[in-house]
Amino acid sequence: MSGVSQVRASFLRSMRIFLRDKAIIGSSVMIPIFFLLVLPMVLFQEVPIEYLPATKGFLVIAMVTLLIMSTAMSNLPGSIAADRDHDLYSKLSSMPVSPVYECLGRIVTVFVFSLLGSMVIIALGLVLGAELIVTFTEFPLVLGVTSVVILFTAGLGLIIASVVKSESAAAHIGVAIVLINYFIGIAFPYRDLPDLLRPIVHVNPVCIGNNMVAALTVGEEFLGYNPFNLMDASVMLLLAAVIFITGLYIYSRNCWRR
Repeated sequence: MSGVSQVRASFLRSMRIFLRDKAIIGSSVMIPIFFLLVLPMVLFQEVPIEYLPATKGFLVIAMVTLLIMSTAMSNLPGSIAADRDHDLYSKLSSMPVSPVYECLGRIVTVFVFSLLGSMVIIALGLVLGAELIVTFTEFPLVLGVTSVVILFTAGLGLIIASVVKSESAAAHIGVAIVLINYFIGIAFPYRDLPDLLRPIVHVNPVCIGNNMVAALTVGEEFLGYNPFNLMDASVMLLLAAVIFITGLYIYSRNCWRR
């Protein structure tokens, strides 16, 4: 079986599980949609009307990031742990299947599932009055930054799945990490963050990537700083590469033991 065939088979299987599992759809897609509907009514009542479209636009970006984190850091390790409980890896170890190709199929699933969910959230946000302005030349940059965030979060998901054996524990630890990341640098624009949290944003690829997309779609003035600087970009790319490669290596070594 060729590498492409292995990636495709792993992707199709994982994608079917993600689309059929109500818990995955609920935690990854429905919760961000719920927040997108409810938070403006709770938090945005005193926002001046001229700033409301940009504020809703930032919320849409934050909900897309929340979706990506939930998919990659909670549902991905949960599904891997479930497959391990069902002895899938014992069977795959006796077959001509490469751990790397099988893992890449799971990563493609995270990309595709995140893309589908993001399209739903963005469409709903635009209907609710969010303002997201992206030029034709900026769109590839948005996709590139989002891809780096997905690779980083997927790497963390692989590490969680490789270290935590229980399906429930893997999923819940992922949820805890998602919430920590969300509240330390994604829930609010950089300008509204306490001084204590601002240094953490500059060393967290998820926060950096979220702010980069927000700067492109909502504007640097609303965000409060320009994340497209050499330090932030270098940290994001370096940590994303290290974490993803580490996750792929640990996954191949730990999860594929007979």
